[in-house]
Amino acid sequence: MSNFCVYVELEPYLAQWFIHEQGGASPVNLIKGSVESKILYTFLTKPPKDYYTEEHSDWAVAINIPTFKQYDVRTYNHLPKHAIVALRKCISNRFVLALWNDLHDFGHIGKEQQELIYAWMENHGIELNETNWNTIAKIYQRKRRVYLNKKNRKNRSDLDDKK
Repeated sequence: MSNFCVYVELEPYLAQWFIHEQGGASPVNLIKGSVESKILYTFLTKPPKDYYTEEHSDWAVAINIPTFKQYDVRTYNHLPKHAIVALRKCISNRFVLALWNDLHDFGHIGKEQQELIYAWMENHGIELNETNWNTIAKIYQRKRRVYLNKKNRKNRSDLDDKK
């Protein structure tokens, strides 16, 4: 690993999850071959001549730039704005997939949803507080609603085909 970092602004729950998923260290050392590592490999550039280091919030995750054979990190250590957006979306999408993969098998979980989501948060290094729980519960509920709507449409379509 190099001593150079890129910074990605993330929501607190997402920053905590990402750091935990990548080994728990800060700055984060990306898992070799991860999608995030490939985004860095593809989009790292030389900093523009007028570039200056920006201030970052408390939830800006520092990511060590891996050493790539083809690029000297002392020269290629800047991630353009749109590449940072792509990296943020990648992290967010992986979070939603992990949440869905772990929880969708529980079906209609009703009142146990609170404990189930808190258990998931605890298992994934996310601070146990109401703000994080509410955000994660809403993400899960939105995905579940989309899933159930698609499932219902498919069932109706199958019934129409049988007529």
